[in-house]
Amino acid sequence: MSPVRHCLLLLAALATLAPPVFALVADRILGLPARIVLALSLPALAALGGIFLYTRRRQREVSRLILCGLIGGLLGTVALDAVRLVGVKLGAFPMDMPRMFGIIAAGQAPQFQTNTMATLVRFIADMPEEQRTIEMTKRLKFLASADETSRRAFMGAMLKGLLALPNEQRAMMVETQAELITTELPADDARAVSESMSAIMAGTPTPAQFPSGIELFLRVPQVPMAVFRRAADVSYPETLEDTGSSARRVAVLGYLWHFNIGATFGISYTLLFGSGSWPLALGWGGFVWLAMMVLMPVMMPMIDFPWWFVVTPFVAHMAMAIPIGWVSLRYVGDGADRWSLLGMLRQERRARHASPGG
Repeated sequence: MSPVRHCLLLLAALATLAPPVFALVADRILGLPARIVLALSLPALAALGGIFLYTRRRQREVSRLILCGLIGGLLGTVALDAVRLVGVKLGAFPMDMPRMFGIIAAGQAPQFQTNTMATLVRFIADMPEEQRTIEMTKRLKFLASADETSRRAFMGAMLKGLLALPNEQRAMMVETQAELITTELPADDARAVSESMSAIMAGTPTPAQFPSGIELFLRVPQVPMAVFRRAADVSYPETLEDTGSSARRVAVLGYLWHFNIGATFGISYTLLFGSGSWPLALGWGGFVWLAMMVLMPVMMPMIDFPWWFVVTPFVAHMAMAIPIGWVSLRYVGDGADRWSLLGMLRQERRARHASPGG
């Protein structure tokens, strides 16, 4: 196989690995439902399987790269989870992330968002008066800046939270809200918010169509991660009940997606770097961690992450890198290493230096 065709084959294999990761970004940041993108995972997986079988017959070194990457990625995900689950127990994450993956994969993220915001309304109602007024003012100003569809979705969630309050507390919240609309918002914004609120109170159907993560990240009022975690502990079982889903089904979907992502990181590593090295493996773990740290605030824009949040994911991704690096160094071998993208670059460099004009 010519070097050009081989590079195209490697790039095609790498392209088949995109859907599991892109689905998460698409759903949380771009507003494209993950299930649409995840539907591409099956044909992509079939294409990767086809490449594996083809290279098993024609160029076994590439199939070895894929197999070693798959094993390393799965073992790396187990190692990551050993750290992650401890972090979940210690409150180092906003929630158990495979649970979140399962909710997204099942198409239940809008309901989870609704229930989480309704729970936060109940939390705000329990705050001291001064703090409660500050938080309500932030949210009313945000509602005034939102488009009508998004505003009604947020108000529907708020109404659900209000209706869950005792009568006296609900009346107090409604009275404060009405006062803040007239005193804190410009006249046009106050009119728009009041009209939307009247429509919601009148029972106008309100689909939970929330804006994408990038839109929310720029404007939505945030809550501390610990507060979000408390709200998620309430809203997660409520979402399962509202949608008639079983916790087992959501967990299976979430962990399948979670391990699929881990496998893609392992296979990507071996296709790119072959046997690699310990600095490369740890650098790969650091790259995945950094991408997560950049995207996480946009994917979960309601959360004000504490400065120390980065520590546990960093340790988890270093743990992930160790099995990936170990499997690659031990089992890829020199023959397969030569046919990774990095290996081919090395061959090209050596050939250039060995030529008479090199």
